[in-house]
Amino acid sequence: MKYKIECKSLLLQKVLERFLDGFIDEEGMVISDYKGDIIIGKDIKKPFTKSQLLLQLENINPRHKISDNIKIGEENLEIDMSIFEEVNNTFEEKLDKLIDEFSQKLKLLIKEEYGKK
Repeated sequence: MKYKIECKSLLLQKVLERFLDGFIDEEGMVISDYKGDIIIGKDIKKPFTKSQLLLQLENINPRHKISDNIKIGEENLEIDMSIFEEVNNTFEEKLDKLIDEFSQKLKLLIKEEYGKK
């Protein structure tokens, strides 16, 4: 069986594309995070690994045996984790910048307040 992936979340879109590599087709069943034949969060429970995703898809459509294609290995884990590391690094950088800005403004406010007295 082939699947078409349509997600609002770019991260989820990329993860599904990697996990379902070889099963993607524009005419397939729609997997989505908001509408479609299979909805992530409703039909597919989150969070999921590649193995869990393939098994859940097989449970939805038992005629389609995709669990035979499950590959578990360090190489796959490294590829999958790189997606999250990239997003996490960007998030952490933004968070650090925001905390630094807040700290500077807070220190300035304290100096201004106590400098008056």
